[in-house]
Amino acid sequence: MRLTLLTAIVFSVVASSASAQRLIPNLPTLGSSWTDVGYPKAYWTPTNGFSFGLFYSQIRPPGYDDWDAPPPYRANISLDAEISTSGSYHLGLDFKFPNFFPGWRFDLRVWTMRAARQNYFGVGNNTAFERDSVTDEQPYYYRMDRRRLFVRGTAQRHIVGGLRALAGFHVERWKLDTLSGTTLLGEQVQAGVAPLVGVSVWQPSLRLGLVFDTRDDEVTPHRGVFVEALFDVADSNVVGDVSFNRFSISTAAYYSLLEEKLVLAGRVAGQSLSGSPPVGSYFNIEASERVYSGLGGPLSHRAIYTDRFLAQDKIFGSLDVRYLVGGSPQIATLSLLGFVDAGRVYQPPDEFTLKDLHVGGGLGPILTIGRNGILGMTFAWGPDKLIVQTHTSWAF
Repeated sequence: MRLTLLTAIVFSVVASSASAQRLIPNLPTLGSSWTDVGYPKAYWTPTNGFSFGLFYSQIRPPGYDDWDAPPPYRANISLDAEISTSGSYHLGLDFKFPNFFPGWRFDLRVWTMRAARQNYFGVGNNTAFERDSVTDEQPYYYRMDRRRLFVRGTAQRHIVGGLRALAGFHVERWKLDTLSGTTLLGEQVQAGVAPLVGVSVWQPSLRLGLVFDTRDDEVTPHRGVFVEALFDVADSNVVGDVSFNRFSISTAAYYSLLEEKLVLAGRVAGQSLSGSPPVGSYFNIEASERVYSGLGGPLSHRAIYTDRFLAQDKIFGSLDVRYLVGGSPQIATLSLLGFVDAGRVYQPPDEFTLKDLHVGGGLGPILTIGRNGILGMTFAWGPDKLIVQTHTSWAF
């Protein structure tokens, strides 16, 4: 069924790239140097049932002088809306300006979303997944309801070479809740070990950081390195309901062989969340380009379920072998990916150790559409056996 999902998305994206105006109204662009793309979305997944949505974007592509610059566009303003029969939905506006103002990068995101079937397996590195716990009487045992509303902004200033300074903010209201029937979260609420469930929590934070980036392409890198160190803070004594200090660091490297047909890539990343934040603060992994979820999922560990392991601290790494099968870079190319992912989490009073890493690996096809579109699927074997993931970007 996930293959059907992927095929439907590939068809809609390719069709929209070739003839967007047949799928959406002929809307005016922001200027003669801007272009637009849009397409409807319709697919089915076992988790959320049928989903329907719309994506629309106005893009300022690179010009003659910067056609091969690492950012795939100078500016991008997009709307992404979707709703499913399970009750999940999202509505988001993104404003991204990576190469529009000389020496600066800006982005702003305004999103509201609900994951009506959010994975939840508990907290800690040794949480169990007992398949027998999921039955017809309790189909949502490892699920919960997660709602989010957030506004997030980032500004980056070029310093020298590949070095940039970063400053930003994140204001979020989140709510975790139980689902009908017997669930793991519901059992923990009854036991008094899952606070702040069923209530809305405000979590504003500020962040600072440094980014060193020499990648030749920000969407599909072939060579270069990417290093970031970020620190953000939330203080309930000033504003909001949550206090923490979070430090995130990651480094990735890319090396090209066979005239860029073969790319070897590796990444190591970690995050530490100090203080006593609630479980709702454990999901996100902070990053300069995009906040992502983990540990587990397409962007952190492709061989375990999304959010399979939650805790205050995380460490993980990946090794990729990416081989370009063929295609036209201006239209679409097909690559084959082989990978190994490893990682673990730590919940106080756990001590730091590299024992008990969760290791898995797999392979899959990745389709690159133009310079900015990524669609793919991976098949991996990990601690919970076969895991199938869909992808709309490279993991790193």
